[in-house]
Amino acid sequence: MDAIKKKMQAMKLEKDNALDRAAHNEQLAKDANLRAEKAEEEARSLQKKIQAIENDLDQTQEQLTQVNGKLEEKEKALQNAESEVAALNRRIQLLEEDLERSEERLATATAKLAEASQAADESERILKALENKTNMEDDRVSHLEQQLTQAKLIAEEADKKYEEAARKLVLIGYRFSQRASRKDRAVPERNTKL
Repeated sequence: MDAIKKKMQAMKLEKDNALDRAAHNEQLAKDANLRAEKAEEEARSLQKKIQAIENDLDQTQEQLTQVNGKLEEKEKALQNAESEVAALNRRIQLLEEDLERSEERLATATAKLAEASQAADESERILKALENKTNMEDDRVSHLEQQLTQAKLIAEEADKKYEEAARKLVLIGYRFSQRASRKDRAVPERNTKL
């Protein structure tokens, strides 16, 4: 009986150990189920996150495609702008060269204008001098014309006086010759009377 008791005790001990192990295993199973549920929940959450990330990735790829397209457009615009800048730089260089030539021509024209201005000033000075001289000559001519007019008047008067004097002289000569001829006639009569 001792052996049965021992066996019973051993079985009871085994049963208690088995119950403990079963409880322990049940607890482990519960823990495993909880962990599995958590893992499934985490997996679902991760799947949602993955799906959201994939959606974000798709959107990001679309945005990247759009940005790449815009970048290509910007690069083309940049190339066009660089071409325009290069063309404008060439044009600026040509304009600067043209400006330099224009400035040289302007300097030459300014120098010529200064020379022409000096020549014009000199010509104007000479013109004023000639005008003054002409005015003086005009005054002199007017004076000479007045003198000529007076001389003509004097000459006309002198001619009149000369004509009158000549007429008087002729008249006196005529009278003289009449008197002389009378005298000559009177002298022979006197001589004859003597």
